[in-house]
Amino acid sequence: MNEAQLRSMGFKDEVVQVPRRLIVSVGGREKTGKTHFSLTAPEPIMFFNIDIGTEGVVGKFQEGFGGNPAKQVFMYDVRFAHGSSNTSDYAPLWIDLKQKLTAAWSLGKGTVVIDTASEAHELSRLAAFGKLTQVMPHHYGPVNAEWRELIRLAYDSDMNTVLIHKMKPKYVNDVRTRDYEIKGFSETGYLVQANVETSRVDEAGELPKFSVKIGDCRQNAAINNVELTGPMANFEFLLGMVHK
Repeated sequence: MNEAQLRSMGFKDEVVQVPRRLIVSVGGREKTGKTHFSLTAPEPIMFFNIDIGTEGVVGKFQEGFGGNPAKQVFMYDVRFAHGSSNTSDYAPLWIDLKQKLTAAWSLGKGTVVIDTASEAHELSRLAAFGKLTQVMPHHYGPVNAEWRELIRLAYDSDMNTVLIHKMKPKYVNDVRTRDYEIKGFSETGYLVQANVETSRVDEAGELPKFSVKIGDCRQNAAINNVELTGPMANFEFLLGMVHK
């Protein structure tokens, strides 16, 4: 076997060019600026709104605030109830969401935001099982495969992708610890390019101070555990750090 034969079989040795985009998982407790951070990403922003906590946040970016120019944000609302145990009540919504995400990633520029990926993951489970509990781990194979494929589509696109997650208490051997972890597809942290967590500090008589801590970054390990505060706590600054 020689190099020419390997190339004829589809093997490539060209230097892989990494697009200047970022696929990031954003975790954080309630009201710590997760949605705000996602909206500091490059426009146009394709915003999949599954969370009721976005009211008042998206609008200020669309209108412009604090001297910042107005941003182009396209909203797509996804709403579902949890009362049914019939998968047919959820499957069409999940299929529609996947189709809309695929269409959004084909735009080729800007950012796709899923707010929240935790609730999108719940929808995929309801579409598969009609319930969120009492499902054996080995039954999750098809659902996990769907999520791996979605993240692969994000990598195939030149667009940024922000997966916003809610947090849940972390348990070890059925004992609750003081730590928290993201709620949603468990492999997300291993598949994305960077994991970040938002936080806020409230002091009497002052505006809240928001920050973004980089847990880990696949492309630039030198920025692991770096905390961005103030005007640096935005997506564009993080993007520059990753691709400097």
